[in-house]
Amino acid sequence: MPQNQDNMYPKFNILLRAGLWGTPVDASLFNVDTEWTELYRLAKAQTVTAILLDGIQMLPPECRPPRSLYLQWCSDMMVIEEKNHQLNRELANVVKLAGQIGARPVLVKGQGIAQCYREPLHRQPGDIDLYIGDEKFEELNRLLRAEATSEEEETYKHTTMTWHDVTIENHRVLISLSSPFMNRKLQRRIKQWADNPASLRTVNVEDCPAQMPPLEFDVVYVLLHAVLHFLNEGIGVRHVCDWMCLLHAYAGRLDKRQTAALLKEFGLPRAARLFGAIAVEYFGLPAEELPVAYQSRDLPDAQWLLDTILREGNFGRHDKQRKKRPKGYWRSKWYTFMRAATRCVEMKRLSPNEARWYPVALTLHSLKAQWKKRIGKC
Repeated sequence: MPQNQDNMYPKFNILLRAGLWGTPVDASLFNVDTEWTELYRLAKAQTVTAILLDGIQMLPPECRPPRSLYLQWCSDMMVIEEKNHQLNRELANVVKLAGQIGARPVLVKGQGIAQCYREPLHRQPGDIDLYIGDEKFEELNRLLRAEATSEEEETYKHTTMTWHDVTIENHRVLISLSSPFMNRKLQRRIKQWADNPASLRTVNVEDCPAQMPPLEFDVVYVLLHAVLHFLNEGIGVRHVCDWMCLLHAYAGRLDKRQTAALLKEFGLPRAARLFGAIAVEYFGLPAEELPVAYQSRDLPDAQWLLDTILREGNFGRHDKQRKKRPKGYWRSKWYTFMRAATRCVEMKRLSPNEARWYPVALTLHSLKAQWKKRIGKC
């Protein structure tokens, strides 16, 4: 555990469990002199501000943070709730918009996973991620651009636009693995359920019935998404919470054998064991809800993974050890490549195959992007 977090982490852990699952809190561990300011900063860095406050509100008033900090925390929660309401409204609007071209986009992560939380409005919101595939991709882009206020540079996977004051990611490619062999298998799996709408599940996001991937694939996808972000830049505790809450919400309905087979197919059993160990040992998920069991030998690597998450914060933005990105296009690209290569050497404990192939894939994607730009200028 990072030295500066040794003292407060057990309390962070207790409050997070209480916020996630509604478990009782031992009030004798908390008082006005508790490291509340540091707990608040850690909650924000890990994007679980409202979840931790849910735990705090299970304490008697005299054991809560000082009034000024408590009111600030409550204000943050209200902002999170309103942002979630806004995203939910705009999700319904963009689904209707897609219906104009006969498309039914698949919602991934975000507002769909939020429905798995004890308090859906308290999950830290981000953007709206939709998978539409190749056929309707450009048509939906044209409709979105008519009311978008800004757009980022398009990638081979998706476009990103600010639309009605929320960020929309329109995916032609849902996700990809760096290993060509495993990526082909992954894309086949995605195509299987994309071509078979009956295999999708429907989740009600406020007033919007949204389609989401089949449950077993979604469990693997949410984990894979977190692993790839971890290898690339870093993740927050919220990413672990997303996976835990998905497993908990569908406990008893998940086909564990099918899920374990998919994890193996995409080289993720080790990642599933490490995330599972964190979920059970530190954050209170019942062990029987995991798709694959972890072993005692996995615990040191799980501790390493959690230490890294706590040190780096969400998307690595709070890592004081990280060097600043240099200015200049090519210097910036070289920085990205060298950082990815170095990081992947360290991250083999989580996903060996992906760590091995990631720098190669990063280089190829960068070269392809430059070639397209050159062709476009010509």
